[in-house]
Amino acid sequence: MMPDSPLRLLFPRRFRDLPHRRLILNLLRAAHIISFSLLLGGLYYGVADETWRPWLLAAVLSGLALFAVDLYGSFLALFEIRGISVLIKIGLLSLLPLVDADTRLVGLMSIIVFSSLVSHSTRRFRHRSLAPAAFLRKYAPTDPPTPPEK
Repeated sequence: MMPDSPLRLLFPRRFRDLPHRRLILNLLRAAHIISFSLLLGGLYYGVADETWRPWLLAAVLSGLALFAVDLYGSFLALFEIRGISVLIKIGLLSLLPLVDADTRLVGLMSIIVFSSLVSHSTRRFRHRSLAPAAFLRKYAPTDPPTPPEK
């Protein structure tokens, strides 16, 4: 069955459920924490660029994979504070190789603080949508997400 609009592929009427979503998120989150921890340690101890750069890439890729799980449910996450914060973090992380070592360390620590504030804020704040109301009326899912299977 074809969707009534091509945008319905990205913004389904019901949130799509990913099997084993919680397990996938936990594994990806662990990989993300390990990679940015090693990146932070490398920057803190002033290791050579070729030593910390793979961990920067791993942090970005694991973060994108975490976000991809949310986007699978609906691309509406792109317009929520949590999605916008992901885009901001990716932009800031991409600047790290372009700045001096001291700025990298302070920058990464700032990104970690920003990430912690957003990810540990209330659900109501994280999921607040900044999409125009007309867009939400047309493309927001009509049914709430189904609870994950136990």
